[in-house]
This record gives sequence, structure tokens and C-alpha cells, in this order.
Amino acid sequence: MKFRYKVLISNIILLSIAIGTVGYFMINRSFQLSLDNQIKNAIEENNILQSMVEYNLLDEVNERNSDYSTGFQEIGREVSSTMSANQTQVFIVFNGKTMYSSVSDAVPPSATLWENTAIGKKGYEITTEGDDMYVTVTSASTFLDKTLNIINKRNITDTYLLISQQSNYFRILLVIVLALCSVTMYVISRLLTKPLEHLNEVSSTFGQGNYNVRANIFSRDEVGTLANTYNEMAQAVSDHVDELKDMVVRKDQFVADFTHEIKTPMTSIIGYADTLRSKELSRENQIMAASYIFNESKRLESMSHKLFDFIHTKENVITFAPISTLVLVEKAATSVTPEYKKRNLNLIINVEGSKIMGDIDLLTSAFINLLDNARKASSEGSEVILSGKATDTGYLFKIQDFGTGISEEHLSKICDEFYMIDKSRSRREGGAGLGLSLASAIFSSHNAKFSISSTVGEGTCMSIEFGGSHEE
Repeated sequence: MKFRYKVLISNIILLSIAIGTVGYFMINRSFQLSLDNQIKNAIEENNILQSMVEYNLLDEVNERNSDYSTGFQEIGREVSSTMSANQTQVFIVFNGKTMYSSVSDAVPPSATLWENTAIGKKGYEITTEGDDMYVTVTSASTFLDKTLNIINKRNITDTYLLISQQSNYFRILLVIVLALCSVTMYVISRLLTKPLEHLNEVSSTFGQGNYNVRANIFSRDEVGTLANTYNEMAQAVSDHVDELKDMVVRKDQFVADFTHEIKTPMTSIIGYADTLRSKELSRENQIMAASYIFNESKRLESMSHKLFDFIHTKENVITFAPISTLVLVEKAATSVTPEYKKRNLNLIINVEGSKIMGDIDLLTSAFINLLDNARKASSEGSEVILSGKATDTGYLFKIQDFGTGISEEHLSKICDEFYMIDKSRSRREGGAGLGLSLASAIFSSHNAKFSISSTVGEGTCMSIEFGGSHEE
């Protein structure tokens, strides 16, 4: 069952119970007041009848001073004539005997009523005769040492008819009110639940793989808050899915690029090795073939080391320890110095002594890769500047070369695995496009900010900013 129908049915039930309860008590209270008023009028009538009968009986006794029993009929007719308009029956009972009845065929009052009424007291009862309802009131007094009961029987059928009519009218009114309220509540509940239905449809569409769908709900209530939370969640999931897709693509591309990169040196190694094995070559050609095999093997070795560092950085927890910036730079510079001398490059080092936290071996490998990339980009005889200084937030390294530079289109991809701007030059220099990606991964694992700025024809500046440095 839909939520709006549950809301509708629940409201109708609660409304029916509320209106029905209020109506019941109001009608019952109205009936009780009307009935009490009828009983009160009947008692007042009885008081009047009692006074008139007793007064006339005293006169009868004083005038005749003899048999007064014949006077009950005359007295009864006289006093009952005043009550005829009110549909009231009058009975006079003297010493347990009915002396007068205003209606000949009337049902006499129950003897239990007037027999149990004490002298000076009044009693009443409500009885049903056919379709009519009556309230009967009796008084008890002493006349000539005998009990005199004056009884009036009042028809109160109209009171019961009125309560019945009110009940019927209330039922009709209740049905009309419930019908109108049901229609109104259905419209309101539909309007209130429409955003939830929209959110449900959006969720279903999202669950089927459409990660771009969003909930267009702009209310400021709880539903609007829920929609905003859903949109934030959906955006986070969508971003994560895009990230996973990109990761899968990158892994596939990584495997493809790695296969391609390893195929080229392996082909050369196999080719030259087969040539050495199967042909008689001059000493010069043997040295040339062996050199190719050696260089390509060294390239494969370099690639394997970088891949190992790359995987280690991605998948292992790094143990941080204090590192001297001077020691770190010295180790990296020592490793690249021979290659720099071959190209007649001048490596200028201007580093302040300080402490940073990290893994010295991984960071050394990262700086070697950056310095090696600066070497490859620089022309023979130029210089590369490695500087470092403490900042308010940590420590900042910069590696500046004055070489070919990197264009804007390549700058955003330069840290991708196996990405090479000039593949022929990179392979000639022994590269495989893993240097900057490895360095970037290492710096990221150390929570260091790595950025590259470059101008074509002017050079490239690579910045690495570490947090929380300490002066030596």
C-alpha cells in the first residue's frame, strides 16, 4: 500500500473516532439535559396537582362532613383539565385504591412506584408503552390518616424522537464531513508525498546505472533536506564510480603501456642476442650488439626498480622518520652527478638545513627522478637549480631547469604512468615514462604538495611542499 493511502486511511480513522466521540458526548449531553428538563417539569406538575387535590379535598370534607369518596372524581376532573394540553395523565390513589384516572383506558401506573414512595417524598420512573415513552411522578402524603398518592404521567416521546433525529442528522453530517475531508486529505497527502515519489523514481533510476540523475526538490522541509542529502550522496557515488572507471582504464592502459614498453627492449635484446649466437661478426659489430643488449637490459632494470618503488608506494604503509634535508639532497645529487657530467650540466644546490618526516629511500628515489627529468629536458652546458627553504607551514623544495619546457596540453598528463612527451628521446635517454608518476605517488604518500609550472622554450619549475619542518 502506498504511503499516501496509509496517511489517508489513518487520518480518516482518527477523524472518524474524534468526531464520533465528540458527537456522541454532545448528543448524549443534550438528551440528558432534555430528559432532566422533562422530569423537572413533571415534578413541578405533580407539585401543582398535589396542592390542588389536597386543597379541594379539605374543602370537600369541610362542606359535606360526610362521605368524601365521591368527591375524588370531581376533583380529579377539575385538576386534570388544566393538564390536558400537556398530554399529562392524572391518577389519584387513596389508601392503595385508584380513585380517579383522567384516561379511562390508560395503563395504570406501577403499584411498586407509589407503594415505595415515602410520605412527604416524591418518586418517578420512565416507562415504555408501545412506541411511546412516559415519565411518571408520584407524591405521597397523609389524608385522614390514610396514604394519598397524586400521580401524573407525562408523555416524553418527543424528547426521544428528538434525540433519534439528532443522531440520524449527525450520522449524515459525519458521512458528508468525512467524504469532504477524505478528498481534501487525499489531495494534500498526494502533494506531500509527490516529492517522495519523485525521490523514489530518481533512486530507482540511479540504481539502474544512470549516475547523473538528481532529485529536483527545493522545499525547505525534511523532504527537501533528504533530497539534498541524497543528491550529495549520489554525487559522491557518481564521483567514486567515475574514479573507479578511470582507475580501471588507467590500469588497462598501464598494462598496455607496460607491455609495449617492455616489448621494445626485449625485441632488441632477442634480436642482437640471436645475431651474436647465429652469425660470425667482427669485433666492432660484436661490441655494438653487446652494447645494445647491455643498454636495453639496464633500461629494463631501471624500469623494474621504478615499478617496484611505484607499487611499494601505492600498496604499503610508509614508516615516517625525521630526515635531514641536507642529507636527502646530497644522496639524490650524488646519484645523478655522473649523468650530469656527461651532459656538462651544472647542478646548483641552495638548500637550507631542516628536518622533514618521511622515508628517506623513497624520497631519494623521487628526487633522483625529478633531477633526471630536468637533465633530459636541459640542453648541454646549461644549469639546473635545486633549492630548499623552510616556510611558515613546512618546507619547500624547487627544481628549476632552463630547458625545452612543457606545453599546456602535456602538463596535465605529465604525471601519468608511461606518459612521454618525446618517446624517441625518452627511450634514447633510457626512460620509460615512470619517473614523474613515481615521484608524484611518493610525494602524495608523504602528504606533500607536488606541482609543476612550465613555459615552452624557457624551462620548468617543479615544487614540493612538505608540512611541519624543523630547523636543524
